[in-house]
Amino acid sequence: MRKVLFANNQIYHIFNRGTEKRRIFISNKDFERFLINMKIFNDPDVGQHHLGRFDIKHPKLSKPLEDPLVDVLCYCLMPNHYHLLLRQKVENGISKYLHRLQMGYAKYFNTLHDRSGNLFQGSFKVVEINKGNQFKYIPLYIHMNPLDLVEGGWKENGIKDLKKGLNFLKNYRWSSLRNYMGEKRTAYLNANIISELYDPSDWEEEIKSFLNSSNVRHRVSDIVGDIYE
Repeated sequence: MRKVLFANNQIYHIFNRGTEKRRIFISNKDFERFLINMKIFNDPDVGQHHLGRFDIKHPKLSKPLEDPLVDVLCYCLMPNHYHLLLRQKVENGISKYLHRLQMGYAKYFNTLHDRSGNLFQGSFKVVEINKGNQFKYIPLYIHMNPLDLVEGGWKENGIKDLKKGLNFLKNYRWSSLRNYMGEKRTAYLNANIISELYDPSDWEEEIKSFLNSSNVRHRVSDIVGDIYE
């Protein structure tokens, strides 16, 4: 984990993947559990006893949290990694949230799949997001990650079958894109900031424009920096 002094109300792109690039989500149940953890462990009042439990029940699960550690602005879960766009709400909120989130999920995953040891590749990687093009395009980039499952290499060369790629993104269950396109709402997502950038009807055209860029690789590099190094 790189040394970052997290500041309240600042936005950060968080990324982590499985150790040795292994899968961290094997079944739909695993994806669903991580999403539940995203909500549960954002509550400052939740104790350590929830970490790794299989029977998580929480009275606030279906309701927005009043005082979360972070605002979850968007997310994408992939078979071997995840992306989160977070805004810190309280001192040390991001560090505390990600510690709980990853530790809780790793305990659940290792128990369910009869394994031991580290699940994630270190703590996490982070890029501070500033206003301007980086802030405008990072939600697009995060939501376009599932294209890896359709056409690997899109980050370098764009995508050949744009229609197929768009349909896949719009139907991908494990990202927040469908929330922003107006198809569903989740209690653990704060959509206010990103919704100021794009109306529900804007997303498809913005994604097309991004992928039709003459130099997709350069554009991706400008957005994510060295997060993959």
